[in-house]
Amino acid sequence: MEETYTVDLQGLKELAHKLAENLKGNEVIFLKGDLGAGKTTFVRYLVEALQPEEGTVVRSPTFAVLNEYRTQKGNVYHADLYRVKNFDFTDYVGNGILLIEWADYLKDLKPDLVIEFKVLDENRRKVKIRTAEG
Repeated sequence: MEETYTVDLQGLKELAHKLAENLKGNEVIFLKGDLGAGKTTFVRYLVEALQPEEGTVVRSPTFAVLNEYRTQKGNVYHADLYRVKNFDFTDYVGNGILLIEWADYLKDLKPDLVIEFKVLDENRRKVKIRTAEG
């Protein structure tokens, strides 16, 4: 399966909320796209849709490598491998939703979904969502 959307910021939020409705809670999702393409913003909207604990603030994990958020649908793990090319995800796979930015470096971990972000202009993005076998 593969679907492509052209969205503005509100459309990105709606897309994240739609995806959240269909997640089981143990998916591995790779997020691809250039710096500033909207990957972390998408995660922010996705976590929002999953009803996080009060006071949760979604931040880029660029320097922390991995951030964890507790939601009504279970844990969400948000990783960023921009600065770290190798990370052991053994403890996270199957224990929540695992979202990984810059996952191109991973050889042994297979995603359930791949979401690609492309900047069209200042306000619009092309977002392609595909299943791993798609």
